[in-house]
Amino acid sequence: MEQFKLHPASHCPLIVMSRSDGRSSVAAAAYASRTRMTDQRTGLIYNYKNLHGLLHEGLVNWDRGAEELWNAAEASETRINARVARELRPALPAELPLDEQRRLVQGFALFLKDRYGVACHWVIHAPTFKEKAIGKRLWPEKNDKAGKAAYEDALYDPAATNLNFHAHIRWTTRRVDRKTGAFGKKTRELDDRKIGPEEVKVIRAEWEKRTNAALTRIGSPARIDLRSYEAMATAGDAPEGLRAQEHVGPLRTAKIRAEVNVMDEPMVAVRNAAVRDENERRWDDWFELRQLAREKARLEGDSARLAEENERRRRNQAAVDKKRIQEAKNDEDRLAAIAEAGSIDTPSAVCPLEAAKRWAASSEELPDDGEAKFDREVDLEAAADPSASPPPGEKFRVKRINRERQRRRG
Repeated sequence: MEQFKLHPASHCPLIVMSRSDGRSSVAAAAYASRTRMTDQRTGLIYNYKNLHGLLHEGLVNWDRGAEELWNAAEASETRINARVARELRPALPAELPLDEQRRLVQGFALFLKDRYGVACHWVIHAPTFKEKAIGKRLWPEKNDKAGKAAYEDALYDPAATNLNFHAHIRWTTRRVDRKTGAFGKKTRELDDRKIGPEEVKVIRAEWEKRTNAALTRIGSPARIDLRSYEAMATAGDAPEGLRAQEHVGPLRTAKIRAEVNVMDEPMVAVRNAAVRDENERRWDDWFELRQLAREKARLEGDSARLAEENERRRRNQAAVDKKRIQEAKNDEDRLAAIAEAGSIDTPSAVCPLEAAKRWAASSEELPDDGEAKFDREVDLEAAADPSASPPPGEKFRVKRINRERQRRRG
């Protein structure tokens, strides 16, 4: 059985954007798109043009721009605590080329449109440079193909970035008619207390399936698994005691970048490095134990196979010996057949010859498939079977007769 490694991109939180939390879908879209947008409902302007790192962007089931989409979504809701959008923020495997990442994210947005009839806005963000100045210097100007290639090459350098490619996939909470742009009914299947959690599982399972398919296409041995460490360990798919790394998040990152607490970032990095090292040790030990268990099972299977082959040979020899004893014309020939028998194990009786006759007359047939079967389980590695019942009598020895010597003596 092929063994897959757990991919570090096994991170895919789902966020519900609600007005009760003070969130604006227009503000979120402006940040994701690294652009300037105006929230027509509040009149607030959000400008993120100075931020870098937008690699790809797209809209599904919507023919106009992202600013128009999210202002229409805000306008479709009247309640002060309305849910305006849902957003998936999955990590993207760093070994996937950018075109594969785009294919994965866009395909998932199409899945959401097909399943719920919603409009989707998706973006892919670059990983963070360890030195912010290097990222700014490498950020290419518009239509600078050479600069773009150099920037993208640097993104995949673990010495330069944290390799945290990720996506923001945001979709409306209402169904959208693409032809008219009108917002229709709410996607209540995602709001329902009973159905909603199951639908969330469907969404996460679909992302997991598509991401693992993308990893398979490029020949990667790793797979993402969106279950918790505890759930994986309970199912026997991971070692006990794995710990999640500390998630910094955008707000804390912004504070670190603003040097509110300049010591916080390296401390987080050290703590997460220690967690990663501990998890790696647990995985390595777990894989080694699984390998040993598989090897043991293979050896036990070989032992059982050899035991069955030996039992089959014994029964076949017994059948031959019984036939020779049964077909003997007189007691002298019968004693000779007994002496030459290689499988006779009859317990002793008053008359050894009579006991051998009874043994030869007994039946010990092979099953139809020709394989030997055992009446009960035995320890194949034990020198003797301690649970076996003792024989009903003492074993007898049969002396081999030399007919030529008999004639000379006679």
